[in-house]
Amino acid sequence: MKKIDFETAENLAAKMRGEYLRISSSEPVNMKTALRQLNIMTVYRPLSDNLFGLSLSSTDGKNRFMLVNSSITKGRQHFTIAHELYHLYFDENPQPHFCGQLQITDPVERSANMFASAFLMPKEGLLMNIPAEELKDKQIRIDTVIRLEQLYGISHQTMVVRLKELRIITPKCAESLLKLSIIKEAALRGYEDRLYKKGDGERLIIGDFGSKARRLFDEGKISEGHYLELLNLIGYEGQDSAGC
Repeated sequence: MKKIDFETAENLAAKMRGEYLRISSSEPVNMKTALRQLNIMTVYRPLSDNLFGLSLSSTDGKNRFMLVNSSITKGRQHFTIAHELYHLYFDENPQPHFCGQLQITDPVERSANMFASAFLMPKEGLLMNIPAEELKDKQIRIDTVIRLEQLYGISHQTMVVRLKELRIITPKCAESLLKLSIIKEAALRGYEDRLYKKGDGERLIIGDFGSKARRLFDEGKISEGHYLELLNLIGYEGQDSAGC
């Protein structure tokens, strides 16, 4: 499949926001809320550093699944989820997909990255939140950049690249911003560093996994032992009241 162009990526991102999530073209996306709205069964688990996540869907596209590495930074988690949304909804040849560090030259992966950037950091929203004088000079202050990163839940490098691609800042300004120690700069301005530091390895499941497991048990399709094993996957402890 050919790589989609910039305009197509922007249009698909707007479609995801407007048609699928019913949110404006400027507001930040709460990624966990979006996953719930889209009814995507999602599992957060600590994984190796070179695997950001994976996604797959049933052949009819009605059931979708995503795995997110909870050990990577929050900013990277958000971008990974948006990247996988492209594969689940807009990839012409959807297949089980692994998202890692070594795929940036693949045209489909680059398309997914373009979509993720447009989806998470909409141009309209960025322009609304940048002072007019900074827009005029194309020299965005680090205070403004960090505020944008915190607002849209994205990493420093990803935000700077997006601003450069939209020609909101000059390449020289982007180079200068990328040289800064973002964790230090964010701390100096009173912001938390959760976006920029490795995740805490949380274990979370989004979706009706438990309900589906119970239905399978009630219908006699799985044993009680198998049912309890499935409950253990979502952190259930103790005995289940399977009889009522």
